[in-house]
Amino acid sequence: MNFRFQILDFRFLRRYFSSGWAFFMPYLFFYLLYYWRKWPVNPGAGSHVPPLLHVYWALHVINLILGIIALRSWMRHSQLSALSSQLSAFSLQFSAFLPWLLLALIFYIPGAYLEWPSDPWEHLRRINEWDGCQVVGNHSTWLKSSYFLAYSLLGWAFGLRQLFWLDFYYTGICLLLCWQYYRLARAIGLGERASLVFVILQALLFGNNIFSFYRYYGISSSIYAQLGAVALTRLVIEVMSRKSEDSSHKTKFRFPLSVFPRLSSGLWPLASGLCLTLFIAFNHGQAIGIAALGLTAVATWRLIAWRRSASWVLLAAAILLSFATIRWYPRHPAIDQMYRPQGYLNAWYGFNIFSFSSPAGDRMLQIIGSLGLVNLAAGLLLLRRNHLVGWLTIMPVIVLCLPCVAIPFAGLLAQHGPEVNIILFQRMLFAIPIGLAMVCLGARIIECQAEKSSRASGRPFSAFALAIGGLLFLATVSPGQPHYNHFWHALAQTPDDLRMHGVIGSFKTRPTQPDGKEIELVPTANVSPTLQAVGIQSIIYVSRSIGAPIADSANRTIEALANPRYRGSLLYLPGARELYTATSLAGQLSGHWPPQQVASDYAAGPELAAAALNESWTKLPEPCITLYTWDQSPQEIEGLDR
Repeated sequence: MNFRFQILDFRFLRRYFSSGWAFFMPYLFFYLLYYWRKWPVNPGAGSHVPPLLHVYWALHVINLILGIIALRSWMRHSQLSALSSQLSAFSLQFSAFLPWLLLALIFYIPGAYLEWPSDPWEHLRRINEWDGCQVVGNHSTWLKSSYFLAYSLLGWAFGLRQLFWLDFYYTGICLLLCWQYYRLARAIGLGERASLVFVILQALLFGNNIFSFYRYYGISSSIYAQLGAVALTRLVIEVMSRKSEDSSHKTKFRFPLSVFPRLSSGLWPLASGLCLTLFIAFNHGQAIGIAALGLTAVATWRLIAWRRSASWVLLAAAILLSFATIRWYPRHPAIDQMYRPQGYLNAWYGFNIFSFSSPAGDRMLQIIGSLGLVNLAAGLLLLRRNHLVGWLTIMPVIVLCLPCVAIPFAGLLAQHGPEVNIILFQRMLFAIPIGLAMVCLGARIIECQAEKSSRASGRPFSAFALAIGGLLFLATVSPGQPHYNHFWHALAQTPDDLRMHGVIGSFKTRPTQPDGKEIELVPTANVSPTLQAVGIQSIIYVSRSIGAPIADSANRTIEALANPRYRGSLLYLPGARELYTATSLAGQLSGHWPPQQVASDYAAGPELAAAALNESWTKLPEPCITLYTWDQSPQEIEGLDR
């Protein structure tokens, strides 16, 4: 009895952590409180209020202790269930953890993606930018709260040591997103094995252009927002499913309100939904649209399940609303002057995603990929029996084709930024759970094969051979246009020189003077953002341009060396012999940056060194790194890699 009472006593705690998101809410609460009160975020401000960084550290310790308690409670509960089913507790727990351990290795072995000059470098810079902020509002992207969470975990480390721990942080947040997709699959009725197959499939196929979503956005706020959007969709599915089960014992529905749960039927789902909306809003606004598409799919499925004729009502409403939008909604000038002529919008002002030769169609394929088209076909098959997965798969495509959505959305993108922002519409396709429709169609095969393998003695498990064949097939599909297979990038390991390890490893700590003040550093033009991303704040920027000729970048640096402003500073020149990879395959396939971009960052070293010596810069003695100082003795410089 005491053991049973103890399990029930920790049931709420287990749900708190198994939600995969609830434990983030205390962090967000204090984050917003410190923004409102303008309290310090870092120590040393002389305030009587503890800094936000210390509050986060305290929350880390509390969550760690509570997590251990919840895990121990779960293991005891598993042991009790195992004894009742005459299974060993160890084998039960091992079988539960093994798939997630293998999934963790899929993320950890390739590591966080930091190929220069990809966007993750900007995400790393946003993390380390918190080191120089006094209050929350000082950060350039303070609306994306997860960067401070990452800073609280990684801000104590510097340089290559920080990159080492960054891989663990990246693996953890990727697993949390996978957990949300797993719970989504379970909420729609898939079994445990089929849900795990879906999780692994979407982890390998989910992405944009040639890039894996997890690798490219794994240290950004986007992955937190995606986590919140999936969790919110799953929450509504669970509420709707419970309402459907409760209503199945009653007579025929008479009023549409019975389709949706009343607010008074449970305050916890309402409170959870509000918390998730707040969590999404303070990480990345695009996930609000992603969540809205998921909720639209759930509502459509529920209405048609309530009354079959509701599909015709929804179709008529979409047509009438689209006609009214075309006729009377005020359109941004760019819609008729740019977006329609260029092919982003079709003749009826919907996004032209079904024309693969158009820019909109190519952008759609960058998210979906050729394998995603197979998933869309599977979703259409599921719609024949009004399956929820079919609506989750098809709804984002349908909505983007409607003028009542495309016209306001395109106008909003054009109004709040450069007109080229129209390409951001493709991110709404992140709402599609890649691979879920295919797994749903093959769920019976997966579950039956697993059941047969556990019963039969000596019979080969054909699902294993199917999995190996599937991985081999994915490895043969081109990652470039028009297939956009993200499998390659999900597992690719970037060479250290393309990750700028030679530049980062040049500094063990930040270069400082004896009084602790950072010395101003003058790197070459293209290396400056690299050093700032890892936390060196005192950088004198020389004007740079990504993709500019090497001579142009070098000449600008040479011209700047004679500036008296740089007196007492350090000039850093990366060695050209540190580069051993000729070109970037990711840059070549994606077109996001020139394949030889890193080479330009290392180039012109001898010319810059000669120019520095002519302008009275003195090379520091060996075994120092390639640093030059102007009218400052080497003995006054601390924190260098000596």
